[in-house]
Amino acid sequence: MTILLLRGGRAAAVLLLIVGITHAQDTERAAAPLLAPDGMVLIPAGPFLMGNNNEYFDNDNDEKPRHAVNLHPFFIDIYPVTNDDYKIFVEATGHRYPQYWSDAGEIPPGQQKHPVTGVNYMDATAFAAWKGRRLPTEQEWEKASRGAGGLRWPWGNVFDKAKANVGQRTTTPVGSYPEGCNAYGVCDMAGNVFEWTSTRYAPYPDAPPNRAILRFLNDRYLSVRGGSYGSDIGSARGADRGVQEPDEPSPALGFRTVMDIPGYAGYRAAWQTMELARETSRTAASDISEYEEHTDARALLAEAAEELSRAEDAFIEEQFVESGLLAQASISKASKAQQLALDYKRDYLAKQQAGTAEVLGRLEARLAKLPPPADRGQQALVREAEDHLQQGRQFEAEGGWGYAQMHGYIGLAKLQRISR
Repeated sequence: MTILLLRGGRAAAVLLLIVGITHAQDTERAAAPLLAPDGMVLIPAGPFLMGNNNEYFDNDNDEKPRHAVNLHPFFIDIYPVTNDDYKIFVEATGHRYPQYWSDAGEIPPGQQKHPVTGVNYMDATAFAAWKGRRLPTEQEWEKASRGAGGLRWPWGNVFDKAKANVGQRTTTPVGSYPEGCNAYGVCDMAGNVFEWTSTRYAPYPDAPPNRAILRFLNDRYLSVRGGSYGSDIGSARGADRGVQEPDEPSPALGFRTVMDIPGYAGYRAAWQTMELARETSRTAASDISEYEEHTDARALLAEAAEELSRAEDAFIEEQFVESGLLAQASISKASKAQQLALDYKRDYLAKQQAGTAEVLGRLEARLAKLPPPADRGQQALVREAEDHLQQGRQFEAEGGWGYAQMHGYIGLAKLQRISR
């Protein structure tokens, strides 16, 4: 993709997108000029380096591994949404006003151009939808902040307190730190306010085990980014990951919106379906062994991998609808493969449980019907059989079917010696 960006000030930009697309219907529109929405800039398509491997200010160790992520082009707000912006939304829709405005629904004096805070995830989502937009994903936010090379802060790898509102007592008007804007023209992405994303907080693919974040891995927390006025410089890095429950507003948390480029409407759905397909296959593979009993499950999992590969090829060719359908087929086959393996395990355990109950039941019945032992040798054998029954029952309760059956058969063998 070749992109020509012409800007007059910080407002609207005229973008000429010359896209190498194979389908005829897209070729006609490939060279058409697109008017960027007022107050937004383009983040171009392509890969960027996400995450952080060197633990630089990574106190939670949740930024590993550093990995390449390939994103579609999108528009993003130059600045966080301001109180003035949100006031227009409230008056137009009747939506509730932010938590930190006055009881009468008025913006705090002098804070019209400050980022809006005191809004939860649903509030931010409602504003974005009203504008015909959405909240950025965690990946989109990080690329918009760090650029393709994965800078620590929007402007570079050395912190400069003159370029961000960090370590202070309150918010500042958006645009107060123009030297902190990055090469894309996006501003206020380090400090001032944390920003909502639409991504649930979770470890990155292939991340090392991390006990420190386990309490947040329950689908209750969303990733928030950027640091705030009260943060240290580490939290204001583009790679730093914060967490927040969706219904919890904060005086240090705001948001900005993004918008898909025309022609990429199906991109996000296809991308998310492929991500789900990869995760489904990884989960299924953990339940499928290389043993003979899982032959059919392995064959289905291989078919799922082929479908996913085709989905990825279609995605590269910008056949997003086809890519999503193929990824969905991959999910279906991987899920069936996992279910086959789980069904086998369930049937096997049921047979083991039944076999254990049968052998221990026989031992218990034999002991109940046994006449009084005739001598000390027989008494010792009976005590040993009773001990094996007790141990067998304990293993049975714990699900140790093999050990339980072993004790049952040993106990029966002891009793068999008495009857000889």
